[in-house]
Amino acid sequence: MTTPTPSNRILVVMSSAQQIALQGHKMHHTGFFLNEFGVPAKRLTDAGYELVIATPRGNVPAMDQNSDNAMFFKNEEEHEEIKAFVTDLLSHASIQTTEAVAAEGTQGYAALFLPGGHAPMTDLMVDPGLGDLLRRFHATAKPTALICHAPTALLAAQADPEGFQKGMEAGESPTARDFVYQGYRVTVYSNAEEEATEKTFEAPMLYYPADALAQGGADVQNGTAMKPNVVRDRELLTGQNPFSDEPFVTELLEMLGGARA
Repeated sequence: MTTPTPSNRILVVMSSAQQIALQGHKMHHTGFFLNEFGVPAKRLTDAGYELVIATPRGNVPAMDQNSDNAMFFKNEEEHEEIKAFVTDLLSHASIQTTEAVAAEGTQGYAALFLPGGHAPMTDLMVDPGLGDLLRRFHATAKPTALICHAPTALLAAQADPEGFQKGMEAGESPTARDFVYQGYRVTVYSNAEEEATEKTFEAPMLYYPADALAQGGADVQNGTAMKPNVVRDRELLTGQNPFSDEPFVTELLEMLGGARA
């Protein structure tokens, strides 16, 4: 076998979900947040990286319609540019399942990237394929980058993610056994931000992402609501909210060593 050269491929894992459960058996439509996926994806593509997309079911991920708004971008021009880029990217992508990618191994990837939106709190947080991928990227110390709600998906890398999720949904205090990111410094959509956001929902959230990560044993370090905040600890990079997209991808590119020739 030949020694592999440094890869220019980045694995992007996105949720298959289009709804999230709320209190009172209510549901809220969700998906990926446009700028949290599109802004880093375009910067990475422009820097010479190839994006490989995977979801738990191998389906095309849905966009959270609330994210299709210029308020999350520098201006309307960037909003339209990123929206067109994402539409084109997803229409031409050969999307795989997380299980299939995990079976192939992670040696061909330079980094793992998960964009936010509430959707990762549903399926990615308990997805066995993602749990396997996270453990592999962790074991090889490869950049692992998650933004906004996506850091909750880190909880897939524990002994019983489904039991942990059910415990959080029931208002209990579950234990995350063998959580590989125990003690890691992370940021995630804060309680203050979630409290403001859920006022527009059909009902309150079952639990907040920051509470889940703290309960799991991560060291949650959140900043001011709706202001950029990025936390890097070893191979792990996390961004707090949609407004962290630019510093988040800038830091990821630094971790990767810059643009590829």
